[in-house]
Amino acid sequence: MRMKLSLLAGTLATASLLQAVPFSSLIEEEVDIYFTLRSIVDLRTDWAGHPFAQVVESEELHDFFEPLLAARAELEGEEGATDILKNEFGLSWDELFELFPGQLALASYNVPDLIMGRAERPELLLLAEYAGDPEQLEALMQVQFERNAESQKAVNPAIEHTMIRESFMGETLHFDETFDGVTTYIEDGYALVEGIFILATPEARLRSAVEAIKDRPEAPLSENAAYLRSREEGGRGDLQFYFNLEALLPPLNTEMLNKALASGAAMFGISEQSLDAALSLKSLQALFFDMDLIESGLRSNSGVIYREKSGLHGLITYSGDPLPAARYVPKGIFSSSVTSFDFGQMMVRLENLLVTASPMMRFQIDAQLQAIRTNTKVDLRTALFENFGGDLVTLSILPELGRESATMSEPDQVVVVGLKDAEALSSALEVLKDLLPGLREQIETKEFAGETIYTVRAAPNPQMPDAVGSTFSYAINRSKFICCFGRVGLLQEVLSALETGGDGFWQLAETEALFERIVRPGAVSRSYVDLDKLMRSIFQSLVQISQFGGDANALDTARIPANLPVPFHLISETNEVEDGLFSRALILERETSE
Repeated sequence: MRMKLSLLAGTLATASLLQAVPFSSLIEEEVDIYFTLRSIVDLRTDWAGHPFAQVVESEELHDFFEPLLAARAELEGEEGATDILKNEFGLSWDELFELFPGQLALASYNVPDLIMGRAERPELLLLAEYAGDPEQLEALMQVQFERNAESQKAVNPAIEHTMIRESFMGETLHFDETFDGVTTYIEDGYALVEGIFILATPEARLRSAVEAIKDRPEAPLSENAAYLRSREEGGRGDLQFYFNLEALLPPLNTEMLNKALASGAAMFGISEQSLDAALSLKSLQALFFDMDLIESGLRSNSGVIYREKSGLHGLITYSGDPLPAARYVPKGIFSSSVTSFDFGQMMVRLENLLVTASPMMRFQIDAQLQAIRTNTKVDLRTALFENFGGDLVTLSILPELGRESATMSEPDQVVVVGLKDAEALSSALEVLKDLLPGLREQIETKEFAGETIYTVRAAPNPQMPDAVGSTFSYAINRSKFICCFGRVGLLQEVLSALETGGDGFWQLAETEALFERIVRPGAVSRSYVDLDKLMRSIFQSLVQISQFGGDANALDTARIPANLPVPFHLISETNEVEDGLFSRALILERETSE
């Protein structure tokens, strides 16, 4: 017992020492995709007793997934990952994580070449803090080497593996030299340098990693401006994903431009320079996402970073106005979002993008709009394309279905968009209804709360007579276009709330208190999801998918968990600043949100 405590203390001390050197300082800024875990020992400690662990380990959840787990065990045989670890490597999970207690990082370098088919094998680098002795690591890697050779030989009897060693900068590098019956190549290699385990392919990547640990790279990722910006907007970074768009997009952009021109785009006046300027992909720098386990749930941060907002990503436009109050959103919603997204401005920018790509498009767009105006007296540009204002609200309510219901819970959804000229939109839609033969006859009208509701019901499917057909409804009041997918009663509820006034979900004290955890001035969007209700719908979807084809191991609706041990909210908020869009999200226990 004393020896185990001593080993654990030494492990934690080593992990603490090694964490002084973040792996991002050992990775070159040319990396395409970078993934890292901040500390394995911290994650395991935080997970023990975490609300998520209660959900994952709940008996009801295990009972629900038992048929799939049984099918997987049957497919893989009796020996699972735990058995392999114990029988082949002589380790338990606790012992494995004692050997690798700290940081872990995975970097990928040739993603564009793989996507374009110019590379056969990925260029990867794995770094992990190692707290054991070198002899044990070599023994474990020898077991893995033999297992890999055996599994490949079962597929290709001609294949041969040889472990070779090389001395480099005073360190021993181990390479798996492979002969596949035709070609000899290095499959991968590993080394242990200053307490850091390195696994890499090809061999040059292993050598460069050794150099980086000993001498540090001239241009590490940790000093890259975009990466530093992601860390400013990120959280603690228990888990991080970083996509280096400055490295990923240029070669993919060039390939896309070449294919577009080869396919005949030049016939429309599109050149490589004009399309490149229109899309403006070179202004994009990075995309990131990270997650932190917190006491009551999970916090995430994400964002897209750019030099300037233009081109394709410039279509994401906001009015700059405060978020809509949306007092009409019912208090019992399943999900809702409010945003200052500006559809009208987006359409203007889309037209400019098309014209930048092909100057000929200006004449074609104007000619088409003029033809419609001549034939219908409708100016689509002002009545439709530029008529939607800078506010957008969505809300969803799930119908109450029993957990044994075989029908998937389809939410009733309402979308509300602000209008600049409601009368112009109404007139344009009335004209457009006559352009499609038979459409007007399919539309039902009903007066409610001083407004007209227009409803189109989908024709029943003869192959699925019991299925409920989808319904689309809409209404236009003085300043809003309100459309509904599903039960018309939800649209009526919203219209009543608009007429009578009062407060709704977004005005609740509990809602305001919930968002205080992530609120920032000038937010451009905010959203809420009741994950407990969402999970019930997901469970029903999984049952339907598993039952497709009459699988004997299909999931059973009778086993859908009635209540998970801990219900959660999901909230998120986004801000737009000069160099990017940045979002924050929290998954929280409902009991701790008040």
